[in-house]
Amino acid sequence: MSFSDNYVTITIEKCVILYIKNPMQSEVKHMSGIVGYIGKSSAESVLLDCLTQLDYRGYDSAGIAISNQDNIKIRKETGRIEDLKALLEIDPIIEGNIGIGHTRWASHGAPTILNAHPLSDDKSQFYVVHNGIIENYRQLKNELIELGHVFYTDTDTEVIPHLLVQHDTGILEETVRKVLPLLKGSFALAIMSQNQPDTIIGISQENPLIIGFGENEAFLSSDISALLSYVKEMYPIKNGEIAVLKANEIKVQTISGEIIQPEKRIIEWTEDDFSLQGYEHYMLKEIMEQPKAIKNTLEGRLLENGVSLPELEPFIRKDFDYRKIDIVANGTSYHSGMIGKKVMETLLNIPVEVSISSEFRYEHGPLDEKNLVIVISQSGETADTLSALKEAKRHGSTVIAITNKRRGNIARKSDYTICTNAGPELAVPATKAYTTQIIALYLLAIVLTEKTGGYGIGLLPEILKELHQLPEEVEKTLIMTQDAIDEFAQVTEDQESLFLIGRGLDYVLALEGHLSFKKLLIYMPMLMQRER
Repeated sequence: MSFSDNYVTITIEKCVILYIKNPMQSEVKHMSGIVGYIGKSSAESVLLDCLTQLDYRGYDSAGIAISNQDNIKIRKETGRIEDLKALLEIDPIIEGNIGIGHTRWASHGAPTILNAHPLSDDKSQFYVVHNGIIENYRQLKNELIELGHVFYTDTDTEVIPHLLVQHDTGILEETVRKVLPLLKGSFALAIMSQNQPDTIIGISQENPLIIGFGENEAFLSSDISALLSYVKEMYPIKNGEIAVLKANEIKVQTISGEIIQPEKRIIEWTEDDFSLQGYEHYMLKEIMEQPKAIKNTLEGRLLENGVSLPELEPFIRKDFDYRKIDIVANGTSYHSGMIGKKVMETLLNIPVEVSISSEFRYEHGPLDEKNLVIVISQSGETADTLSALKEAKRHGSTVIAITNKRRGNIARKSDYTICTNAGPELAVPATKAYTTQIIALYLLAIVLTEKTGGYGIGLLPEILKELHQLPEEVEKTLIMTQDAIDEFAQVTEDQESLFLIGRGLDYVLALEGHLSFKKLLIYMPMLMQRER
């Protein structure tokens, strides 16, 4: 049994009960967003537009910092981006072509204007927007207070501009290089300095931040959706790298100062992928996109009489002498992993264990080169899953990633990657991510069964037949059940309690349904507020 201010969750044997208490005050996962711009256009206009493209994410405040290359000014407001725009009409900011912006979901400190980003030090020397968490901020804050620094917010972020002041060399790049090793945690940062108001610094440490390359302009964003109308090429900043953006130069270097030539990549998604396309909200759109997403996952992999995974060819050519398979994931991905466990145990003569990512580092059994570890993450950036991946690699295990981001941190650090090709998923409750992850696990299980002659090999013809028919069957189901879903919603909308009951694989479905309902209780009030 678990409690929150908004619901009580009870699991009794194979029954999941969700008791709703107060859905209007639910909490949502941290989904803050970073944007940055440097070029010839109005930074205010560009930043507000980019932040608007991140409006589907959960946040409770928004802010921007603009530089006219002489001074830097901040405007920030609680509520929606529309509230920030209204503030800027009443209290205009300086005109400039350089700036950073942020949408914040309160994780450290209440959702107030004071705690909103961008944040500065008490001398207004450095300006920072931040996603993620600084794990050692309390220790750093206490040390800085002893040195005479004055703090005004309840955030972990505020230690960063103070550290920059404390270690200021007069050159922003050098100062940042001194401060970064002091920070522990997972974070993405965009930094500006009053002494160098023509420069933006971008940093990614286990938290996504990309550079967008325009014509005589450059962008930063934590989410590619913010940049689709501006750029066609991008570069994801890697751990240990610092991006330095100036009006006439984009430079990427290591913390030690070594220059790196960024490998530009074509953006695969389009604005249409992120538009509602006539649907009322993203969740409905993504539910209806499942047949297409499943086709994309199967394309080039499901053959007439078997399965081919070209991305795993080097792995498949090797001897399969693993004594155990570990599947590691969080949330929805964990539930798809539970399905994968059942499928693999049915088809393969090898034990399979599924673990929650945050616990894997502390509770895994013997781990070495005889373990095959499968990590699952929709975003390709899940911090706990990334930590579990590193733990597996540290012990010499082979790691296969299943993710929707072929260039995310998890894909880059794994030995092999199966990309689900599901397209962007913007709604908080998972839909096509869940179904395509399950499909990827089935494909992997079939390949391993064919390779090892697993005792479920006789089941493969029927499974392959069903996979060929699956996209069409899902589409039929979605069309046939729309009226039934509407009727069910009408029956249940005024109910105080909801029971989700299942056995076997249906129990896993009940768990995923339970998780989705909780997310909906959190997200829908925010969505309704935005649509008003």
